[in-house]
Amino acid sequence: MAESHERDLPSLEDEIFAVAHSVEVEPAAHAQPRLRTDKAHDLAERARAYLGRDVKALAAGFGMFVFVDAVMMYAPLMMSRRPSLLPQFITLLVLAFGLGGLLVWKVGGRWRTFGVGMMLAWTFLTLVSVGFLTGVTVPL
Repeated sequence: MAESHERDLPSLEDEIFAVAHSVEVEPAAHAQPRLRTDKAHDLAERARAYLGRDVKALAAGFGMFVFVDAVMMYAPLMMSRRPSLLPQFITLLVLAFGLGGLLVWKVGGRWRTFGVGMMLAWTFLTLVSVGFLTGVTVPL
């Protein structure tokens, strides 16, 4: 049996799994937040507004290039005897990286992300379609 003085001492299991008996509370004078939240809120609002505009411009560039690509590549890919896709390839490449690069490096502003969206769309369509939608590979 346990001795009387051992009953008052907590066991190792009690020490490991017990909830703290006393909780330290900071005095009201020191209850201010440790980080200044007003600057963080202002920064988050500016970032949200900036990213919202940029994501819309990026999506618009992406969508515009996908539309132009669909219009240009529909007829050659639907023909039974497929002609050379070299003109479409060069036109799409100049459109995506020529116009897109011009928008990125010379125009700037929101047009910069529009140009990036065009370049990303060309890359995405090339990878997804293994080059058929951008004229990189020779059609079978």
